[in-house]
Amino acid sequence: MTFLNFRISFFFAIGLAGLAFSGCRPRTKELTSPPHYDFSQVYTDKLDLKVQEISGLAWDSKDNVFYVVNDELGKLFTLDKESKVINGEYDFGSKGDYEDVAMLNDIPYILRSDGTIFRFVKDNEGKTSSMEMGKVPLQGTNDFETMYSDPEHNALVLICKNCKSDDGKSVSAYAFYPDSLGFDNKPLYVIDAAKVAELSPFKSSKFQPSGAAIHPKMQKLFILSSASNQLVITDLNGVVESVHKLSAKLFPQPEGIAFKQNGDMYISNEGLGAKATLLKFSYIAVSEKSKEEIVKSGYNFSSPDDKMELGKHLKEISGMAYIPKRNLLLAENDEKGDIFTVDFANKNDLVGKEKFGGKGDYEDIVYTDTAIYMLVSSGIVVRVSTKDSSFATNEYELGLSGTNEFEAMYLDGDGKSLILLCKDCSKEKNEIRKAYRFDLATQKFAAEPVYTIAISKIQEILNDDKAEFKPSAAGINPTNGKLYIVASVGKVMVIASKDGQVEEVIKLDPVMYNQPEGLTFAPNGDLYISNEGGEGTATILKFIAK
Repeated sequence: MTFLNFRISFFFAIGLAGLAFSGCRPRTKELTSPPHYDFSQVYTDKLDLKVQEISGLAWDSKDNVFYVVNDELGKLFTLDKESKVINGEYDFGSKGDYEDVAMLNDIPYILRSDGTIFRFVKDNEGKTSSMEMGKVPLQGTNDFETMYSDPEHNALVLICKNCKSDDGKSVSAYAFYPDSLGFDNKPLYVIDAAKVAELSPFKSSKFQPSGAAIHPKMQKLFILSSASNQLVITDLNGVVESVHKLSAKLFPQPEGIAFKQNGDMYISNEGLGAKATLLKFSYIAVSEKSKEEIVKSGYNFSSPDDKMELGKHLKEISGMAYIPKRNLLLAENDEKGDIFTVDFANKNDLVGKEKFGGKGDYEDIVYTDTAIYMLVSSGIVVRVSTKDSSFATNEYELGLSGTNEFEAMYLDGDGKSLILLCKDCSKEKNEIRKAYRFDLATQKFAAEPVYTIAISKIQEILNDDKAEFKPSAAGINPTNGKLYIVASVGKVMVIASKDGQVEEVIKLDPVMYNQPEGLTFAPNGDLYISNEGGEGTATILKFIAK
């Protein structure tokens, strides 16, 4: 087997030279979907042109329809729950700047941008009109686009978009009690806009709420800001908990948000030169089984926190390694002898590419400050030095007799050695899996296995005496020191002590984990698992440590 030296440019991207410049780079924040949702899984309905300027959205659980208001027209529309076609059209007032609609006690209320609330009235003969209920008691010019219902307090809550009383660091909310006090003169709460900016995963313009709703299951407040492309999640007192980016492609002008009782989330976009859209995001519940898995493993393996699809060049991704100082991944493509640099946060799978050798069966990769190590399936470790410009390449062979197959190699917790874990080695008789140590200082393999894993223990925990276990990737979790081993054959995640004593076993969904071949940890414990493409698309799944 022949291995080529890396070019200097590659190591300026990922090695010591590249790391020397990393201190000048801004901190990378990772983009995530909100809890229990996946922004990559969306169902889109295009709406009638009559509601092209849709500016508010509410769900009526009694009549099972959506209420929407169209900016300026003074009309209220209902949309069919399934087809989203208009099945009701009602005049409630003259033309004006109407910005939101909310349901309280089965009654629609409409917000005008100056802070005036109207109650939608429909008499026994079907005639409709509106009743002005009150205006927020603020001096000066004020602009509102957001109103939501708070059933627990039997109130409607208005959030300022631009209010004279607010400064650049605060956004106030005011409560209206239709059946008693009317408007409260004092803010119900004040949102810390500086905290929104701090938690934002990208630099944005001013936080200006354009829609909001209380999540029926989470009892959190979800606030849209169209101007700054943000979804802000707070508690019911306006304390900011997380901020998520709304991509301009999916959310060109998000103005309305509503939830069904099952947690499904709907976000409406005004039509910018096209039809308005209504986006549906299904609620992803955490089952009792998932809760148990989180307790056991620290991760919800049933629901990734983020996902990245890979191009054809990484369809056969067989290993990954994390570069801590750069927040980038190295990915290895089986057979072709190529290494790719991947920016998961910005979903770029081709930051860099370098051919390190000829064709071969490359199965895993480990990154250290001074070298990169590749694993060949037969048990050969290839070291490429990054200390100087020579980039010397060396091969080290384990030298076991018989037929042996390896797919997993990881850096031991002390950083002083590599551990190679058998997928299927000679004389194991499908009863054990052996692990072998490669000392990074001496560049030599230990003569005897450093530990063995009993497959019977895995079968015992799963209560399945036919369960298979053929490791395909492994790594030490930096936050708890445990060994995590994923097996594509057997579809399990095994959690063990550093010396291979099995502690937990989690079954993996074969649809989500069609072919898990790579595993790596970020320093904060976030876990990345890669799937080869097989008949579909290769992916990297991210799991945030719980």
